[in-house]
Amino acid sequence: MLQVQQILNQRYQLQQQLGNNAGRQTWLAVDLGISPTELVIVKLLAFHPQMQWHEFKLFEREAQILKQLNHPRIPCYRDYFSLDKHSGVGLYWFGLVQQYIPGISLQEYLAQGKRFTEAEVKNIAQEVLEILSYLHNIQPPVLHRDLKPSNLIWGDDEQVYLVDFGAVQDTAAAEGVSFTVVGTTGYAPLEQFWGRAVPASDLYALGASLIHLLTGVTPAELPQQNLRIQWSDRICVNPRFTRWIETLTAPELEQRFNHASEALTALRTNRYPQIFLTQPVGSRVMFRKTTDWLSIKIPQKRQSLLEFIKLAGKLLVTVCSLPVLSFFGLAIVVLVFMIFGALFYANSGITMALIMFVLVVFLGVLWKDTGKELGKIQDEISTTIRNLLAQHCLYFDLKNFIIEWQLFGWSYLRHVGQISEITDVEQISFAEIAIKTRMISYSFGQELTESERSWLAQEIQNWLDKV
Repeated sequence: MLQVQQILNQRYQLQQQLGNNAGRQTWLAVDLGISPTELVIVKLLAFHPQMQWHEFKLFEREAQILKQLNHPRIPCYRDYFSLDKHSGVGLYWFGLVQQYIPGISLQEYLAQGKRFTEAEVKNIAQEVLEILSYLHNIQPPVLHRDLKPSNLIWGDDEQVYLVDFGAVQDTAAAEGVSFTVVGTTGYAPLEQFWGRAVPASDLYALGASLIHLLTGVTPAELPQQNLRIQWSDRICVNPRFTRWIETLTAPELEQRFNHASEALTALRTNRYPQIFLTQPVGSRVMFRKTTDWLSIKIPQKRQSLLEFIKLAGKLLVTVCSLPVLSFFGLAIVVLVFMIFGALFYANSGITMALIMFVLVVFLGVLWKDTGKELGKIQDEISTTIRNLLAQHCLYFDLKNFIIEWQLFGWSYLRHVGQISEITDVEQISFAEIAIKTRMISYSFGQELTESERSWLAQEIQNWLDKV
């Protein structure tokens, strides 16, 4: 059993065990062979009868690949050695020494409860893509194959490092040979489990890691639909950045970025690609389109008893508030007349006038605030009635667009505009879809699910792009 302070290969003094898993150990050690001494990472693989041959191949490949790499945010290769039974305390060991990166892994941050902001995640994505661009541009390309938050170190210098190349592969070595399944469930794409990893496989792992950082939930624990991770309904993120991550994690290779440099350019220029979402299962939206027109009908929301109770409560509050507002208004008018009357009397009349003036101000403020709250309730009632009972209809042709609300087949609210006036179609997270023109913004879709809004906003924008 290896011990703290034990010296390996007459050079590396063990300080702290960082990992111990199935014949593998990872230690923080001091390199006594240089001056001044430095901390290093020593990875050890025990040679024993139960060891699988592929474990040794992966370990040896990691050493060979690290020798070739030269990037400031990848730990440098230092040494490779073996220990006999005497030095290894009854076991043969193979040792790999690499540079120690002071810092904390992103997985440790997540375990501490940290929630990463969109800006932080974008910065992390950019730094990791720079590393992947370097790896994938080597000939032959080097694939990490196990990118995840625990293998990303936030260094003390505020930079992100990619570590643990234990699953690394160069594409030349992968062709024409049997494969070993590597990777972590939730982060590795399907083609990797089939032994067909490509550079875009690392991009999928990056996208899944970014989803973990944003949501705080591991990708394996998130629901999937058509093999696509469902995560955007849990947080509020810029829709374009959402589409960029969705492109990284597309289940089909042809829908992902081909190279890290392509993904990095899209991130830096803020020009994110459009993915092709399909209508969510169970959606009741009626959607038809040709090259000349687009028709959308959004049926009224399925009513529930609770929603009708809420609506009745709001109506009751409105009805009860009207007499209160009328009383406040009448009291203010009466007091104003009394103030003018009191001013004609002597000193006591002036005192009464001042008292009544204060009451007028108080009642006026109360009347104004109550009116505002009543106005909000009336807006909520209007929206609730529209969502529960009305059908939203949208029609676009090559020149004009129409947005209307129909109640029992009758149009009671209708907006008409010109296609040339539309500047953007935006999905406002957790809220609605907005069709923006130069003068006004038209909102709809409040009763839809987040996935329905994403799909519908994309369909409208795609159709408009072709007009």
